[in-house]
Amino acid sequence: MLYLLLLLSYDSLPPLPDLSRITLPEPVLWMQPQENGLLLSGHAGQFIGAALDLDLDVFRTSGLFTRLDAWDDTDMGHAEAGVDIVLPRIWFEPQCGVRYLHRDDRYLQLKPALGMTVFTGPVVATGKLIYSHWLINDEEEQEATGEMTFIFDRIDYLPSLVVRGIYTDEKLKPSIYTRLHISGFHIELGSPVVTGFPSPRAEIAYSDPWIKAKFGVQTGVKHNTLDTYFQPELPTKYRIDIPAETSKVAVDLGLTINLGSHVFTVGGAYKEWLYRLNISENFEVSTTRDTRETNLMISARNNLSIGNIDLRNALDVQYNRSDSTIAFLPDFGITDTFEINAGGLELAADLLYLSQRNGVSKALPRYYIMGVQAGFRVKLLKMFVKVHNITNEESEIFDNEYLTGRKYAGGIEIEQSF
Repeated sequence: MLYLLLLLSYDSLPPLPDLSRITLPEPVLWMQPQENGLLLSGHAGQFIGAALDLDLDVFRTSGLFTRLDAWDDTDMGHAEAGVDIVLPRIWFEPQCGVRYLHRDDRYLQLKPALGMTVFTGPVVATGKLIYSHWLINDEEEQEATGEMTFIFDRIDYLPSLVVRGIYTDEKLKPSIYTRLHISGFHIELGSPVVTGFPSPRAEIAYSDPWIKAKFGVQTGVKHNTLDTYFQPELPTKYRIDIPAETSKVAVDLGLTINLGSHVFTVGGAYKEWLYRLNISENFEVSTTRDTRETNLMISARNNLSIGNIDLRNALDVQYNRSDSTIAFLPDFGITDTFEINAGGLELAADLLYLSQRNGVSKALPRYYIMGVQAGFRVKLLKMFVKVHNITNEESEIFDNEYLTGRKYAGGIEIEQSF
């Protein structure tokens, strides 16, 4: 029991690059079934938080809020709601989201979105438009992203034309791609329309019930939005527009093997940058020139049931190497989460380890941080306690920013399926 408790931690610290995502260019032509239910949770003490997740047929809403002084006073939250509207030959999916962050600066994002699929005889058109209205301290900014896919044959190969666009810095930056599906292989080729610099991109993916694999290569300009780059775990001071990145060549690959209760992923990327986003003096977003970067990742997901005991574990090991200084990117990192449910007893664990890494103006030491959560569930009600930073770690995690030590909270959770 003590070993399980010492394994657990939860913290909002710098995320490692996620190379485990293997996305396939599959068109969404049907509604995914979902289980109706309610999850409501809240905790209070030396840190507070609340969460909501509600699914009711075609309506869904979720939200999360935390207030924690892990290394500086931080209020962080997000909420979203959406509904599916199904009519003959057309499907609408309106959504609206809100994101909030208050540390030294205040960020508020209002994010309405509209997804749509139109079924006609010769063509299926599916796409999504997302608008972001930002309030950064007292300044208002706007961004928008959109994608529309036209599928010309739903029987063989699913040949598609994809039009994407980013609106930021009061400019529209469009891209055009083509897709083809041959058996288990999925091919996408395309480029931004106007960048002043050749920027082709190609991706080949393969999928079957057991294996997913992806290989991608691109060069040239990559446009960014604050919505996609925003990382509230970092002390970054953001502005709009986020500078574009330019690569000489960027290659990424991934392989996932799905064995049911065990899923293993290996991923890697090699990038030669002309301009790469970085964090500079005063934690402002800037660019670093002429950078070579390598990222490697191994992950494992395990779900086991032994009698009335359920075990879940997620382990990620990542290695990063660069010939230039990239702020807060560790050479080596490990994240591990562990959960065990035995009858009404529920224990959870989360560990984060980061090696030595560069800050903005100094080298930062290696450290690890752990926390614990233990609860007891009776039918739909669970009562639990949480300990943040159980080892009372006080290392410097950013330039002149230190972990503030151990903290405690207790709470309740209600979970009900309909």
